[in-house]
Order: sequence, then structure tokens, then C-alpha cells
Amino acid sequence: MTNTSLSLRSPPPRSPAVTGLAWGFILFALATLLLVLLSRAPGDALATTLGVDAGSGGLTGGVAWMIERSTRVANLLLLGALVTLGLAVALLRRLPWARRAFVALMIAGFVGVLGGAALTPLTFSLLPDAATTEAVNVEDPVAGLIGLLGGLILFATLLTALFAWAGWKLTTPAVRAEFEHAAAPAEG
Repeated sequence: MTNTSLSLRSPPPRSPAVTGLAWGFILFALATLLLVLLSRAPGDALATTLGVDAGSGGLTGGVAWMIERSTRVANLLLLGALVTLGLAVALLRRLPWARRAFVALMIAGFVGVLGGAALTPLTFSLLPDAATTEAVNVEDPVAGLIGLLGGLILFATLLTALFAWAGWKLTTPAVRAEFEHAAAPAEG
């Protein structure tokens, strides 16, 4: 085969799953960046955006409380969102290294969600008393907390399934072919 025949070969069609995955993570990263930047804005910009009433003590208030008081968490979220945004844009552009890097990101996300689920009881212990009091139904304290934990477990399961599916999808032969052909520049 000559170089001319290689450049005339059309690249494989772009997978809608990869395009959707890339755009989904671009939007997720942008939303995370927005929330982190709002948490650093002067005043109550984050609380206003999240609809947090300072006296409500709800879990959203607990999350906002943790974000406002934890510079390290905000910095990690900022770094993670920037890395995710960069990798998602590279994935959308079908850069050859992006597929492998995104698979590594999905593995890290899978492990992170499982670790986060294991740390959920610790998270509840760090919330202010008002937040946990509001999370628990005073009529039936166990039912309110179990419902909340059930929701968290469902969300963690969905995220784990998303990360596992995305990692698997990016390793299929058709998707690998999309990225391998992106490496060969067209000769003009």
C-alpha cells in the first residue's frame, strides 16, 4: 500500500456513543467549574445558586458548608474538572492518546465512587447537627436516614455503571479504530 492509498482511505465513522460521552463530560466539568468558582466568589453566590437557606440546615446547606470551609476539596474539584474537561475535549477530537487517558479516568472514577460510598458514614458525621437533624424524619428517624442513604447508594451505583460502560465502550475494536485513524495526518 502506498501513502496515497492510505490518505484516500476514509476514517471509520464517528461513534455517537463516544461523541455523547465526550459532550456529557464536557457539560459535567463546566458545571463543576461553575460551582467551584461560585464557591470562591465573595458573598453568598453559591448559596443563592444552590437555593440554600442559611437557617435550613438541609443537606444542600451541609454540602455548601463543606465547600465553603474546605479549600483543599475545592482545589481538588477544580483540578479534577479541568482535567476532565481537557480529556473530554481531546476525546471529542478523537486524539489518539485521549481514549487511553479517558479509560484511566473512568477507572479512577469507578474506584473513587466506590471509595466515596464507603466514606458516606464519615461524611454524615462531619455535617453540622442541623443538617443531619433535617435529613432525619422526626416521626421516623430511621426511615428518613435510610431513604437518604438509599438515594446515595442508587446514585453511586448509576455512576459506577456509567464509568464501567464508558471504560468498556472505549476499548471496543470499532472505537479503537476511530482513534487509531486520527493519528495519521492527511497528506495534501
